[in-house]
Amino acid sequence: MQDIRVELDSLKSANIKEIPLNHLKKIISFLGATESTSTGSSVRYHHKLLERNPYYHGYFQIHKIHKGGDQDLIKMNDYRSFLYKALIAIIEIKEKP
Repeated sequence: MQDIRVELDSLKSANIKEIPLNHLKKIISFLGATESTSTGSSVRYHHKLLERNPYYHGYFQIHKIHKGGDQDLIKMNDYRSFLYKALIAIIEIKEKP
């Protein structure tokens, strides 16, 4: 889990405007979250460990920017504000004894 946390932290501090969603999907899948039904330009995920969390109720989502083909991106601000916090919450729950 420490490797994933380091990767998430390095992405958070990167001086870029957008992150490829495919890269993040691999991390999200590794942590055990599954893609859920979503609408429009949002991508929604479910993780059983977040079900008791009063903020997430098991779900978190992110807005994607479609660049054509399989090139979906997310804005760095959205990553820092929403996705990063959800993924760190999953890691922290998994690391508890």
